[in-house]
Amino acid sequence: MKNRKFFFLTYIILFITIYFIFGIWGLFEINKFKNLSFKNKDNLIFHKKYSDQVHHLRDVNKWDNQNNNYLYSEIIFNNKYKNTILLQGDSWIEDISSIEKSEQFVKKFGENKKFNIYNAGITSYAPSVMHAQYKILKDQFKISPQLLVIHIDQTDIGDENCRYKHNKIYSSEEKFLRVQREKYTRATYDYTKIYLYSDLQFSNSFMKIIKFPYLKLNYFVKRNIKLLSQINEKGFKQRNESKCGFYEIQKELIKYDPLSEKNFKKSLNEYLDLLSKEDKIEKVFLTSFPHISHLKKDYKVNVSKYINDVLSSVNNEKFLHINMNDLNFSDKDQELLFRKNDVASHLNDEYHVEIFLKTIFSKIDNYLNK
Repeated sequence: MKNRKFFFLTYIILFITIYFIFGIWGLFEINKFKNLSFKNKDNLIFHKKYSDQVHHLRDVNKWDNQNNNYLYSEIIFNNKYKNTILLQGDSWIEDISSIEKSEQFVKKFGENKKFNIYNAGITSYAPSVMHAQYKILKDQFKISPQLLVIHIDQTDIGDENCRYKHNKIYSSEEKFLRVQREKYTRATYDYTKIYLYSDLQFSNSFMKIIKFPYLKLNYFVKRNIKLLSQINEKGFKQRNESKCGFYEIQKELIKYDPLSEKNFKKSLNEYLDLLSKEDKIEKVFLTSFPHISHLKKDYKVNVSKYINDVLSSVNNEKFLHINMNDLNFSDKDQELLFRKNDVASHLNDEYHVEIFLKTIFSKIDNYLNK
């Protein structure tokens, strides 16, 4: 009996000792993630809340002054202006707020036309997440635009197929609700680990030691359960497909896939169906632009065709496709237009204004002058 008590007590002491050593090691591990963690608890709460509705938000440390900037930013706002333009899309739109010349161009347009303008662009956004984002901006942030610009990038086909298809949430009546975030996948926009370490950053050292071993073990178990599930579903060699790296996204442009086309069109149709019922919205401008691989004839699929197909079926004058694939680009243009060695074919800063934004806002100007 005494031996049992002795061994039991020994095990308890050993467990506590190992637990605390693991917890102390956690202090160093948490500190390693300091630069990736949230600096403000309110921002962390905001980010966690909305990422589970729109899959992901802007980078953790890119917009750290106001938490709204994780979801959208103001380009120009004046209480005297009664009309609003909302810009949605991926990094092509988000870049407006990081390229000074682009932001100044859009701001000046707003001042001249007396429009408030909001930039809701977020990297890798596609129709399904823009759909969820629009509902949040309207219902919770009271942003109700008269004019809406939706930039649809070529990679939106792959984004919808790889990132969002399995994360879209519908009601029992099959009504689209939201796009949930990734959890324990280590996918590109999986914030699970960042949220874990950020939460720990806001604890004192003693609580970090107490919390870290349990939380780290919990993460390890759930992550590996998810990994085994991915291996079971895809096979060992294809286990990383669900991370949705650029190669996985790009595949949809290199080779035609009828299921990817169907999935993309479904997401776009769902969003346009909502917008068609929004009485306050006067006009929706859908924009598309070729990648350099389209100009070089390496890509076989172009999202502009899918947009045209959807708009033909919708047959609503509220929607206008600004198809910049129809612009003429010389061989010289191809080398100058795009950022060097950028696989996603983002435009150089100068052409982001001179071709992309000026084409869009000239169409808006034409509409306003009718």
